[in-house]
Amino acid sequence: MAFLRHKSTGFRCAVACPTGQGWSAMFLRPGSAAGISETTLLFDAATHEAYGGQFADLAKYEYQDFKLYPEAVLQLPDHTDGAKQYLFITGAESLLYRVGTGAVKREPLAMRAWLPAEWKNNVDALLQAPNSSANEWRTYLFKGSRVMTYNGGASSSAAVEREALITEGPDADAPGWAKLPADFQSDLDHVVALPPASDVRRSLLIKGAKGIVLNWRTGVEKSGAVTSLTTGLGKLPTTYTTQYLPVSGTYRATNLGLTVEARVDVDGVGTLSTISGDLFTESGGTTAYSNSFRSAGAEVQWTGTYMVVTGKGLAWATPPTRPATIVQLLIPLTAAGQPASAAQWLYLEDETYYYDNWRDMPRVSTYFHTVDYEVDTVAGESALVSYDTSKAAVPPGYANRTLTVPSSFAEAGIELRTSGSNVISLSGADTDLLWSKAELHAAMVANFSGYRDVPQWKLWTLVAGGYADGDSKKIAGTMFDSIGLQRQGIAVFMECNTPGTNDELHTYVHELGHAFNLLHSFSKGAASPPAPSGPLGGYGDLSWMQYPHLYQGDSSAAVDERAAAFFRAFPFRFTDDEVRHLRHGFYRNVVMGGNDFVTGAAKEQPSMELLTQPLTDESGLVLAVEGQAAFEYGEPVVAQFKLGRTGSHGDIAVLPELDPEAGHVTVAITDPYNQTRMFRPLTRTCGRHETTTLTAAAPAVYASVYLGYGADGLYFSEPGLYKLTAAYQAPDGSRVVSAPRTIRVRQPLVRDDQRIGELLMGDDQGQLLTFLGSDAPQLKGGNDALQEVIERYGDHPLAAHARLARGANAGRHFQHIRDGRLVVREPDIKESVQQLGAAINASTGDAGLDNITLNKAMRRLARVHAKDGNLTEADAVLDKMVRTFQGKGLPASVQKTIQAQAQKTRATIHQGKTKAMPRRKK
Repeated sequence: MAFLRHKSTGFRCAVACPTGQGWSAMFLRPGSAAGISETTLLFDAATHEAYGGQFADLAKYEYQDFKLYPEAVLQLPDHTDGAKQYLFITGAESLLYRVGTGAVKREPLAMRAWLPAEWKNNVDALLQAPNSSANEWRTYLFKGSRVMTYNGGASSSAAVEREALITEGPDADAPGWAKLPADFQSDLDHVVALPPASDVRRSLLIKGAKGIVLNWRTGVEKSGAVTSLTTGLGKLPTTYTTQYLPVSGTYRATNLGLTVEARVDVDGVGTLSTISGDLFTESGGTTAYSNSFRSAGAEVQWTGTYMVVTGKGLAWATPPTRPATIVQLLIPLTAAGQPASAAQWLYLEDETYYYDNWRDMPRVSTYFHTVDYEVDTVAGESALVSYDTSKAAVPPGYANRTLTVPSSFAEAGIELRTSGSNVISLSGADTDLLWSKAELHAAMVANFSGYRDVPQWKLWTLVAGGYADGDSKKIAGTMFDSIGLQRQGIAVFMECNTPGTNDELHTYVHELGHAFNLLHSFSKGAASPPAPSGPLGGYGDLSWMQYPHLYQGDSSAAVDERAAAFFRAFPFRFTDDEVRHLRHGFYRNVVMGGNDFVTGAAKEQPSMELLTQPLTDESGLVLAVEGQAAFEYGEPVVAQFKLGRTGSHGDIAVLPELDPEAGHVTVAITDPYNQTRMFRPLTRTCGRHETTTLTAAAPAVYASVYLGYGADGLYFSEPGLYKLTAAYQAPDGSRVVSAPRTIRVRQPLVRDDQRIGELLMGDDQGQLLTFLGSDAPQLKGGNDALQEVIERYGDHPLAAHARLARGANAGRHFQHIRDGRLVVREPDIKESVQQLGAAINASTGDAGLDNITLNKAMRRLARVHAKDGNLTEADAVLDKMVRTFQGKGLPASVQKTIQAQAQKTRATIHQGKTKAMPRRKK
C-alpha cells in the first residue's frame, strides 16, 4: 500500500516555506507549484522554478518523480550553516533537499521502517514538529482519528514518542485541538503550519474544500471554505482549489466477447491500494465466469488531468499458461459535481506482452460489489431498522452515527441494495416460533423471491423467533445455507437478540459476513486455504466477525464482562484483511452460491497446520475422538468427542459445544486413498456460547456428531480405512489436537446389507440424517428411501437410524411458507412414539444408536409423550434411560451427568404441564 493516502483535492500536498518576507506556503500539483503569502499569490510556476528556482534540481531526470508525483513535503530544521532544508516524499522514496546546495540524498523513506504496522500505509497527512530537546527531527503523522509523534533521531524502540487522539493534540500541551468540530476530528487531508500568534502554534487543517485555522491553545479561529480563510488562500489558482471525484469503484467493459469488471481501490478513506477484477465470456445471450485477478498493490501516477493506476504481481484464481502480471488503467479526473469519467483503457500485460485490453470503461458503481438484499420477517417479529451508536459506550475518538445493515457494509465498500421485504403471515398457525435447520432451508427455497441455484449477488434474511436445533436462548443467528450452492441465506433469531441494541446489529452483519464467506475471527485457520489470525489467535480482533463474549483484547475484563469490553472498543467495522476479502476476493470465493463456505476464504496456500500437534501443549486439556471403530456399509458414521482436563492445571473453563456446527471444533477426515478433507457442517450457528468449568467431579464434556454427511456431501461412501483427527480452539486461544482415530467401513457381505447401505446413502438421506428428518418437498426421495428401510428391513440394526430420523420429524411440527403464509404440519404423536421407541429398543445393547445419540433419543421420546399429555409414559422413558446406561458400565461421572439430564428433562416437562404455559398464537 502507499505510505500516504491519495486525496481528491486539487493539489497533492502543501508545506510552509518561510522566506525573508515572512510566512508563505507552497501548494504542489504534478509538475507545478503555487506559492502564497498571507495576502498574495507569490507564484504559479513549474515546481523547479518555485521561489526563484530554489528547487531547480527537481528538473533533473533522476529527481523528476518528486516533481511530477509529490505526495508530501516536510520543512525540516535548518542546516547547521543556516540553509533551509526540505524532505520531498513520493511513494516510499524520499529526497533531502537543501536550499542553495540542491538535492542532497535520495533514499527509501527512513521513518517508514520504524513505524508500527498500522502506520506504514494510508497515512492522511504529515506535519513537521519542533525538534526534541536533543535537537532530533520530529514529525507528526495523522491517520484516521489519531496522531503520532515520530522521533527520527531516536532508537527504533523509542521512535514513536506519542500516539493519541487528534482531539488530544499532537503534543500534550495543545488544548485547542479538543475544540475541533466533529467533522475535523478524523481523516484530515492536509495540515500546514501557519505563523504563530503570541508564540502559540497555529495550523491550517484542510478536509476536501473545507478548512480550519486552529490555534493550538485556544481552538478554532476561523472555519469555512479553504479559499475564505485568508486573503492569500483566496488567490490560489482554480486548478488548486478544484475538488475531484475519487476514482475508486467498479469499471466494466466488453471486448471481443470478454467482459472485465475491474475494481479500483486507490483513493478515499480506507483504501487498500489494490486492483482486482473478474473476467466473463459472452456468447450469444449467455454469460459465463472465466477467471479473476488481484494485484499485490497499486501505484498511482496523478497528472493534472488523469490518473494512471498500475497493479503488479497479479494473482489469478486459475493461473493461465502464460499469465499477465500487470494491470494498468488510465482514468481521467473529474471535477466534483460532474458525472464520473469512464476509464480510457485497461491493459493486462507482463513486461513484454499485452494480453488483453479494453477501452471506454464506464464506472458502473462507486462500490466494489452490489448485492440484492431481501429481508422476510415472521409476523410478530421486527427487522432491524437502525442503531444509534451513541446509545452505548464506544471507543475513544469514535464518531457516533446511526448505522443500518446496508450502511455497515457500505463502509466496507459493499452495496446492499434492498430488493424486497415481506411479512410472513401466521394466520391459522399455532407454533412455538422455533425454526429447525430443515425448515430454514425449505423456507428459503420457497419464499426467497430471488432464489436460484446459481452463483449470484443475492441474499436472503429471515427474521424469526428462535432456533429449534439447540438452545434457543443462546443461538442468535445462523448462516444455514450449506446445501447445493451455498451461502445464500441467513436467519436472525429475536429470542436471543434484544431489539435496538448494538448486539442485534452485530448479529445481522456477522451472519451476512458468513454469507460473503468470512469466518469467525478465531476460526481463520479453518479456512481452505487457511487465513492469518489476528491478535491472540483471533480472540483479540475488533471485528463484526468476533464473538463479543469471547473477546480477549482487554485483559482486565472478567469473563462475564468480555462482551461489554468488546463493544467499548469496537469501531463497528471489519478488519483490513476481511475488507480485502469482501472487495477483492476472487469471484467464486465471495459471490453467494460460489465456492462452498470456508473454501477460498483466504489468500494463502492450503496447510494442515491446524491439525498438527503443537510443539508444546500447556493448555491442561486433552481432546479424544471416541466411539465405535467399525461401521457397516452405509451406516451413519457418528464420532464421539471427549474434551477433558489433564489435571495439571486444576479447574479449567471450556466451551462445551463440541459439534463443529458451533465453530470451536474442526475435524479432518482422511479417506482410504489418503486424501484429507475438512468436515464442513451443513449449518453454522452463532450465539452466546457460554463456558463450562471442568472440575474433578465433572472432568470432561462430550458430544456425539454425525460426520457422514456435510457441505461437501458424503464423506464415507466407500469401504475401507478412514482416519479422524479433531482440533479444539480453547477460549484462551490454545489449540488442542486429538490423536488420530482410525475407523473402518466394512464391505457389505450379503445383498441385503448392500441394499440397506445404498438406501441410507445419498444427498437427500444425508440431509435428513443431519436434520433428523424434514418435510421439505425436495427431500422426498430421501424420505422414501428411509421409509423403505423401515418397511422392508425393519429388523436390521441399521433401521434404527432411519427410525430416529422419521420418528424425530414426526414428533415435532414442521413449518412451511406457502404464498407468504406460515403453514404448520402438526406432530404425529403415534408415528413418533412408534419409530423412536423401536429405534431405542434396538439400541439398548451393542447395536443401533451410539450412547450419546441414544441418550438424546430417549429424552426426545419423553418430550413427545409429554406433548401428548402422557407424563406417566414420559417418566417411564426417563427412568429406563437411567437404568439402560447404568447397565452399560459407564464411568461414575458420566452416570451422574445422565441422571442430571433425566432429572432436568423431567422437571421441564412437568413444569410445562403444571403451569400450562400457553404457546404463542399467530
